Amino acid sequence: FHDLVELPDEEKFYISLFMSAQKKNLPHDLVRHDSMPLNKNEYFSLWENWNQLLDGKRTYLRPPKDCRILSVSGVFRCPDARPRTLGCQEPLLDLVQDYPDNDILQEIIKILCQRYVHFRRTRGDGNYFYRAFFFSYLENLGQMQDSQAEVTRLMEHVAVSRQNFCRLKWDKAYFLNPEEYFSSVVSELNHLVNSVANGLSSDELYKRSLEEIMPLRIISLLRLLAETEIRNREADYKSFIPEKMNVHQYCYKEVRPLDVKPTMLAMRALTYALGIPLRLEILGRDLMAGHLQVKRLDFFPRSETGKGAFHMAQSYWSSTSTPEPLELGSGNLLSSDGTPSLTLLCRSEDCDILYR
Repeated sequence: FHDLVELPDEEKFYISLFMSAQKKNLPHDLVRHDSMPLNKNEYFSLWENWNQLLDGKRTYLRPPKDCRILSVSGVFRCPDARPRTLGCQEPLLDLVQDYPDNDILQEIIKILCQRYVHFRRTRGDGNYFYRAFFFSYLENLGQMQDSQAEVTRLMEHVAVSRQNFCRLKWDKAYFLNPEEYFSSVVSELNHLVNSVANGLSSDELYKRSLEEIMPLRIISLLRLLAETEIRNREADYKSFIPEKMNVHQYCYKEVRPLDVKPTMLAMRALTYALGIPLRLEILGRDLMAGHLQVKRLDFFPRSETGKGAFHMAQSYWSSTSTPEPLELGSGNLLSSDGTPSLTLLCRSEDCDILYR
């Protein structure tokens, strides 16, 4: 015990941890569940690296701190005011109540109501886009005639991303074993999409999506896929990144942390990595020739198979535009007119799911 007092705090914790497990001496090697044995010096080196690298950061391996508070009884609980990760479907026209003093946005919402009936809110933290994107995908998957074929297509894209991921260099402070971490989260993704393809009810899907731990694991994978896409196609994305940053620095700051809100570049990279077409309706002040318009961005592959080159299309539409067909395409993620079925509403600090 006298010798223990003279040790740094980290080593005190380290030794006491194993003494509590009835180990009198510090073991020479520590076996990690997902990697090779780790000796004492390696352990303290990684410990220091973790503290420096992850201090104040919320990354793939460090989820955001939840909003727990200590009650009078001494039990931690989450405050009732904490919003759910996903809301129930609401009439889209009800969204005008969010802007009681903004006549322009109210009118734009009314224009949106010509093509969309309901919307679903997502919690306004840094992961709102990833939640909305993936939940909307699962809803569309459950409605497909050949949902199992879509699962096969999706997992083929994930397998390609896995190969690209393994070619990149990752700091051990993030991944003790990068390939095993990737595989473990992909297995959760595979289980979930297959459950939906095999008839998981919409109510059960909604309940699972409200769970905090499982969705965060999936969200960490979605961010990881976006970063892998950007870093592997550096030439395609570099022109969209600020001049003072390289691709790796951009991903470290704008894509990796779990509490950072998504950029348009991250949205684009994720849809391309998974081959999932996506439509974004932008709620903003767009005027042309004195008429209010809705700005729209479409990300989709050039072929229905999800293979080949991708592209982005920007357009505007107003109350005088010709309505599009409402039928869903069979067996894919495109509507009968070839436009993306997944549709999200982008607001200043929110991203909601839209329903035609």
